[in-house]
Amino acid sequence: MFLNAQIRLKDILKDQGMSQQQLAVLTDLRPSTISDLCKPNISRIYLSTIAIICAALNITVSDLSVLEPSDPC
Repeated sequence: MFLNAQIRLKDILKDQGMSQQQLAVLTDLRPSTISDLCKPNISRIYLSTIAIICAALNITVSDLSVLEPSDPC
């Protein structure tokens, strides 16, 4: 079985009532970086970016990410 890692940033921002732009300002990350992380097909993310986002949103890495089964085809 293959697993697919997903970043739940879009859902977390919605739950916290925060926009992508607000998070970009809060974290001093580029708005395009935040936007990319809210897309379902992101394939890379720097650990430092994860740390910054988790600290700013007061969440853990396990809150931010989820592993889901994927089709091997």
